[in-house]
Parts: sequence; structure tokens; C-alpha cells
Amino acid sequence: MDRWLLVFSGGILFAFTHSDIKFWLTVSTIALLLLAIAYTHLRACPKKAKRRSIARLLMALFCGILWANANLYWQNIRAIPASFLNSDVKLNIEMDEISRSYPYHVRVTGRLKRLSDNALPIWKQPRVRLNWYRANLKQAPKAGETWQLVARLKEATDYRNHGSFRYRQYLLRNNIHAIGSIKEGVKLDSDISLRQKVFDWIQQSDLNEPGILAALTIGERSLLSRQTRESWQKTGLAHSLAISGLHLGMVAASAVFFFRLCFRFLPVGLKTRELINSRFWSLVLAAFAVTGYAALAGFPVSTVRALAMFLVVLLHLTLSLKLRPLSLLLRVTVAVLVVDVFALQDPGFWLSITAVAALFLASWRWQKARGKLSAIKSLWSVQWLLLVVMAPLSFLLFGGFSLLAPLVNLLVLPVISFWLLPLALAGTVAVLLDLSFASTLWQLAELPIVHLNPFIGFLAKQPVTWLQLDAWPVSREARFGGLFALILVLLVPLKNTWQRTVLLLCLPLSVLVLLNQRDGKLRLHVLDVGQSQAIVLERNGRAMLVDTGIEFNSGFSVAESVIEPFLNYHGLVPEFAFISHGDSDHNGGRDFLSRRYPNLQWQGEGSNKPCLAGDTGHWNDLQWRVLWPSREYQGSTALSKNNRSCVLRVQFRSFTVLLPGDIEMPAEKMLLERLRSPAEIESDVMLVPHHGSKTSTSWPLLQAVDADIYLISYGRHRGYRFPHRYTLERLARKNRPWLGTMKSGQLTIVSDGSTWSLELPFENR
Repeated sequence: MDRWLLVFSGGILFAFTHSDIKFWLTVSTIALLLLAIAYTHLRACPKKAKRRSIARLLMALFCGILWANANLYWQNIRAIPASFLNSDVKLNIEMDEISRSYPYHVRVTGRLKRLSDNALPIWKQPRVRLNWYRANLKQAPKAGETWQLVARLKEATDYRNHGSFRYRQYLLRNNIHAIGSIKEGVKLDSDISLRQKVFDWIQQSDLNEPGILAALTIGERSLLSRQTRESWQKTGLAHSLAISGLHLGMVAASAVFFFRLCFRFLPVGLKTRELINSRFWSLVLAAFAVTGYAALAGFPVSTVRALAMFLVVLLHLTLSLKLRPLSLLLRVTVAVLVVDVFALQDPGFWLSITAVAALFLASWRWQKARGKLSAIKSLWSVQWLLLVVMAPLSFLLFGGFSLLAPLVNLLVLPVISFWLLPLALAGTVAVLLDLSFASTLWQLAELPIVHLNPFIGFLAKQPVTWLQLDAWPVSREARFGGLFALILVLLVPLKNTWQRTVLLLCLPLSVLVLLNQRDGKLRLHVLDVGQSQAIVLERNGRAMLVDTGIEFNSGFSVAESVIEPFLNYHGLVPEFAFISHGDSDHNGGRDFLSRRYPNLQWQGEGSNKPCLAGDTGHWNDLQWRVLWPSREYQGSTALSKNNRSCVLRVQFRSFTVLLPGDIEMPAEKMLLERLRSPAEIESDVMLVPHHGSKTSTSWPLLQAVDADIYLISYGRHRGYRFPHRYTLERLARKNRPWLGTMKSGQLTIVSDGSTWSLELPFENR
């Protein structure tokens, strides 16, 4: 059976390597029918056992392909038609998430029941996520209510850069097919969900840590403070704030204990007791209990994954099936993929599987502790193993890992498991039964955490607690290689301590040095930052920035969400930064980057070194020269802010790049007039000014620069619709290629100083 499950998983993996869903749906269906006929024929021939086995494996493979493609197809048909996007439309939505409050808006998520005048069948009801701005918001919707709204829907977009969070993929993972904003709305149904009822009671209760209680009881994390999130992550406790296998296990154990306690005092005779299989029925009750707990949390993706894994284990216990750990791990993994095909795209899936695999590895790698305190010794060993094995994943997802996680988990997890969680869930049951002492139970539950949180916060502030690997100025390959080398040293069963010590000192460091070789080439990265601009010039592990993207009133910052993750991804620390002009789409991230990188030197708008034509400088073997604005216009209001943009020409040996900011045709004309020679502005690569606006990129400028390729930083914006067709017509007359960030994502030019090449890491993704 294990072979069939492996092949079935391979079929699911294969389905994600292609995009022709309908073709493979047809092929896999026909193949399964033909294989079923062939298998029926082979069963009549006892001597053809090997062929029957091959036929079964092929059937398992095509079952995996069919299952994955069927899910992909179902996801596609649930998408909202394009004709309803980017225009006001009337919707009926049943809210299925608790509303999130922000300074300027409230975010609601719900299931779309009616689109315009069309009622949607239940199997085709997508979820949408909408913002309701406070200017026209009278009452925030609650989970369970049905509202009629007038909203403008649109597709979610990703910032496609190295290290960027894939927002669109995250939404689709949670079955959210559109985002948008609400114009007006009216409530149709006032029935709230049980989850909302518990949430409201938690908010109304006099609690010191309502966020932790809400996270553990109903899986709602909106009440967690930023400080709590950061301190629990840095001390390795973040996993305990999500409803995982640990929490389901405690609920199941409580259900088994409750059943057996009731069974003990059941007023029935001895013969009836013998007929009742108490073990079987206690496990059945445990299955219902954990399913109810997951339902109360709203069946989020992470909880559904943990529930599927846990129910498979319960099933094996109920049927008294004994398997090798690897076989059980395989079955658990396949169960998750059957329930949620897209789990492969979820980092949490890999965290869960890696954690389970590490527990199995612990039973193979080390003998069980014996003697006094053997249980604590075993837990201590397991915690360190989890730290070592999961360090690369933690680095990939969070930029580092907690060195004190084993100690903190050993001290805090028992408190959460045996005190906080049972009392918190007891209080939740009391709320559902409308009992008045629910708040008292919650207050008792949070008592130890109230006293432990200052200690956790203190540990989180210590430099040794969190190893911030993404802040190291070394390549990504070197950081991963060093981590894997360290894991190898700790896991290889060596008998002699001196051998392990030598390996520990030499192997990780050698791998780190070997993989940290830089090639000396210049890399110009035009980042995908929507309708704004951010550029990173990289060479030999050092970085220079030109513009910092936009920051919105909601608090979303391109610098925090795109630029810093990109720099961390490549192991870069910026040393020098230019700001072309003061518009928020170019200067929005300056404050954040100044705090994050206090040694960063600034030049241009808002600095003590404003851009002035004729200024030159050197950085990392690159020469830069400011071509505009001239002295008479630098601080003048005679020209618009755009026309006073800093025009920067960067040269690396014989390779040149022109970065003209947002200058428009008047400034372009004056710039060209003041040049002493056309060679001053000729460049191999040119960033098209002002995101491709029709008021920029004049024909004289294109002729003077005579670039080999043109890059445009722009995004989807219904107000601007850049790049303008007039600009594209002028570019077409040059008969040179152009590429934009909206269609291609991050654009990277690589040059050795004489030749250059283009890299599109996110093309067609």
C-alpha cells in the first residue's frame, strides 16, 4: 500500500508542473478507464501478477493526477467572472470571518451567495475579502451575518520579487477569489456564529491577555498585540498560538478521560459493560471533539491540515493497526493532500511534516532516556532535535530561529497544555451554554501567562535569543549550506567526541566560505512594487538603493514588505541610497529604512546632499553622475516636483544605466539642451521615466539615450493606466524591447562591465 500512496502523491506533484488542466483531466480519466479494463483482464490470468502490480501503480498515479487537476479546475470555475470586476456591483455575502479593525478601515471576509441578480449554487460560492472604510461605515459586520453590499471587486495582485510575500497565492489558499472595497451596505440577517459569540464575550471580559485566549480557543489572532507576536516568535512559542496537533491532542485526551470517567459511573450491569468497547467509543468521542474544536475555529487551512493528520492517527488507534513510523508519516501526508491538494504550496504544511519527521527521527537517532527524570530528559532531547532539524525552514520563513526555543518550550508548553488550554476551553463551553462563570474560568486560565509574559518579553529582547540569519551579509546559498552542514554534523552517529568537535568546527564554516563566493558582476534589480518605484544595485554583496517605494495611510509599506525582504533574501545590507524626488511613491519607505539601517547614507530629496547636476561619486567600483536638476531649478518651484526629479547615470566599466525618476517632457528638453555631448546620456539600459506616462519619454530623449532595452516600473491602477499607448508607440519606433514589472515581476539586469543579460525570475508566474 505504501507504494501506491507514494505514486499517488507523485501524481499530485506532477499536476502542479503544468498549466493545461482540461487536457490532463481528459487524459487521466481515459487512462484510468483503460487501466481498469486492463486490470480486470489481467485478474483472470494468475501468472501475470507483475503486470497487475504495474497496472495498480499506474492507476494510483493517474488517480493523483486526476484528483489534483479536478481541484484545480474547481478552483478556476469558482473564480468571479471578469465582467464583474473593476466596477460597482451588488453582492449578498454571508460573513464567515471575524471583522478586523484598522485605523482607516474594517476588513471583512465572507462567502458570496448572490452576485448582482444571480443566486450562486453552494458549490460555486467563492469567498471575497473587502475593505469598508470608516468614512461610510456605521456598524462593522459580524461573522454569521448576511449583508447586501455595493462593492467594487478586483483581482488580488502579488509583488513578485525574491523574498516577497505571495499575497494572491495566500488568498487562493484560503479560497478567497477577489478583494475590493465597500461603498454601502445593509444587514439582511442578524444571526451571528458561535465563533463570533465567543469572540464578543472575550472582548467584553476583563482579561489581561484576550489575544492569547482567542487564539487558543477559536483560532482568532486579531487581538494579539504586535509585541506578543514578536516575543513569542523570537522565543520559539509562535506555534503554540495556532491550533495545531498539540492542541487537538489535548482536546482528544480530555475527551477520552471524560468518557472513561462517565463510563466508570454508568448505571449498567457487568454484562453490559463487557459488551461495550470503551476504548473504541472513547476514541470515537475524541474524533468528534477535535472536529468540533476545529469547527469552532472556523476550519482555517492550518487547522484542517492538523485535523486530517490527527484523524488518521486516531483511525489507526481505533482499528489497532501497527505501522512503522515512516509508513504512518506517509499515510498522514497523503490524507492531508487528499483533503487539501494545495497544501504543498503552504509553508505550514512543510513545517508540520518536518516536525513529525523529526519526532520519528528522535526515536531512531537516540535511545530512550532511563532512570530519574527520564521523561524530562527525553523532552529536552526532542526539543533540541526539533530546533536543529527545523532551523532551515525557520530561516526560510522567518529569517532566523530561536536559540532558546528548547528551554522556553520545555517551561511554557506544559503550562499551556495542562492549565491554560483546558480552562480556556472550559470557559468557551460555558459561553456556548450561556453560563455566567465563563469569564472567571478565562481569568483563571490566563493567570500563569500574565506572570510569564514579562519573562518571555525579556528573553525576546536578548541578542542571543533570536539568531537573525537574514541580516548576515552572506549569500542565501551560504546560509542554507552552513545550516545543513550543521544539521549533518549533529545527526551523523559518531562515537568519538573529538570527531564530532572537529566536524562541528570545520564543516559548517568551510561550506559557508565555499558557497559565499560572489562573481563581481553588477546586478540592477527593478523591483515589482506596483505603481511606485524601488531599485537595488548589487555587487559583491553590497547594495545601493534608488527610491524606496510607496507607503499607504493604512500602514502598508513597500520598504517593509518588499525591499527589506529582498535585501534579506540576498544577504545584502544597503550602504547608499538616492531619492529621486519627494513623491510618496518614490520616497515612502525612507523612514522605515532609516530605522532599519541606521548607517545607510542618503542623497537626494530630503537629505543634506540634494541632487545637483554635475555631482559625481564612486561606490563599489561604480561611478555615478547626476545629470539633472541644474542649480537654478534644484530648489525652485518654477518646475513641478516631477520635473525636478534626480536624473542619475550609473556606469560600471563600459556598461551604463540611466535612471531618470519622474521627469516629464519640459525637463527632458532642458536636460538635453545643457548636455555638452550626447555621450553624457547615452546608456545601455534606460528606466522609462514616470512609469510610462504620456507626458514623459519624448522622442528626442529616446534618440539621445539610444538604449538597448527599456524597463518600466508600473502596476495596475485604474486612475493612471500606465504605460500610456503614446509612450509605447514611441518605444516601438526605436525597435528595441521593453519590459514592465506588472507583467514580468522583478526585472534584473546582470553585467560584467562589458556585456549584459536580462533575468526574469517571475516571468509567467
